[in-house]
Amino acid sequence: MATHEQLQTQSTPEIKTTGELEIARRWNAGEAGCGALILGLKQEIERIEAGELLEVTARDAAAPIDLLAWCQMTANTLVAEDHPTYVLRKKDG
Repeated sequence: MATHEQLQTQSTPEIKTTGELEIARRWNAGEAGCGALILGLKQEIERIEAGELLEVTARDAAAPIDLLAWCQMTANTLVAEDHPTYVLRKKDG
């Protein structure tokens, strides 16, 4: 299993503030962790169109690792992260 540092070096998203981004949908995952966070994220990202942005608020301590790994496994893009707020771009196609 890759560490958070290893995952971060594999992806270098351009960090922007959410004020600069056009967010299509916002989802508050609260304290949901690992499985619940990923299942909810899958449902939420399916509600937006390819290329659109989903802003996620996830307060779980492992959220930075979980969200980055999920993006890498699904070809979605982590556009910005500032725990507890994350912005993901839905993959094309």
